[in-house]
Amino acid sequence: MNEFDYKTLLEKRWRHKVTAAEEASVRAWLAQHPESRADWDLETQLSEALEKLPDAPVPSNFTARVLQAIEREESAPRPSPSRTPWFLRFLMPRIAVAIVAVGIFVVYHEHTAVTARRAEAVQGVKVVSGVSSLPGPEILQDFDTIRQLPASTGPDKELIALMK
Repeated sequence: MNEFDYKTLLEKRWRHKVTAAEEASVRAWLAQHPESRADWDLETQLSEALEKLPDAPVPSNFTARVLQAIEREESAPRPSPSRTPWFLRFLMPRIAVAIVAVGIFVVYHEHTAVTARRAEAVQGVKVVSGVSSLPGPEILQDFDTIRQLPASTGPDKELIALMK
């Protein structure tokens, strides 16, 4: 007898009594494996205690009630496997496409704006480079004097009268 046979007889003991030949083979196994003796004795005592218990009364309509419960369970609506609401499954691809389209538009608009600014800078450089003589730093000599003049709130009427 090997361990598998021993476990099989142990399980068989749960359902009904073992035969004399099986009992003899178990005794031989337990003589070779004394560590299993406590398990066998405990299982034997439990099985004998369960055999002494009276059978529980079963209602006369037990089978019908079990079959009705099975039918109710089978006919109950099952939730869909997807937890995402239908409108999100419908809208998510469209929202993603809209976001990509807006992103492309923003990138294109920014690209054209940068290109326009570069063109203006190039045009400004062309204009400045086309001027034959630029004023020198002497033009800024009186800048501090001009900056210290009081700021007027309107046109200088005396100056306008003199210009006429």
